[in-house]
Amino acid sequence: KGGDIYYFGVCKGGTISRLAIADVTGHGEAVSEISQYVYDTLKAHMWAPDSRVILGKVNQLIYNQNLDAMTTAAVVAYYRETGKATISYAGHPPILFRRKGEKTWSYARRASSNILNDPIALNIPLAVEMDARYEEFTISMTSGDRLFVYTDGIIDTPNPNGERFGLGRLKQILDENASVSLPKIKSAVLNSLNNFAKCELFHDDVTLIALEIC
Repeated sequence: KGGDIYYFGVCKGGTISRLAIADVTGHGEAVSEISQYVYDTLKAHMWAPDSRVILGKVNQLIYNQNLDAMTTAAVVAYYRETGKATISYAGHPPILFRRKGEKTWSYARRASSNILNDPIALNIPLAVEMDARYEEFTISMTSGDRLFVYTDGIIDTPNPNGERFGLGRLKQILDENASVSLPKIKSAVLNSLNNFAKCELFHDDVTLIALEIC
């Protein structure tokens, strides 16, 4: 029970896999009711044909509930037949990916955006503006490629001096463990967070998902 939620599903034919991750502002039991509503709404729209439509519909429904539910989110769809993955963000930190055989991870980011030239807010967190719109971009992926999806409880982990763990440290840990198994990646990240924080991770809900394309 907390502010982080995720959904993973595969279509009946096994050709499309979808993953959504979201982080409702706040953490723990205090936001569990809101996060359950966000999860139910997200799940109900996960099989819309376009990730932009999923985020747009969910944004409108949450916004109209007048809840204190500002939520960052990311939606990934992998199409097995084409070897393409589409990604959409709603104010969420960037997913990382690593191609098979490469020694480093990369940030999954759109090459360019027309956000500065568009009067309508783009890619902002859910439940902030009713008419917000969301972009989608595509990356090529094949068997053996990996994705690392997470919430900002990871990169916002503070040390005793108030310094954040940050994206740079996360990528460094992933690079140092590029070829290990997925469970070992999870352990490496969590161990690094605990060593950095020097205490239990009470600051926020923390979610991480490591995937490999089969």
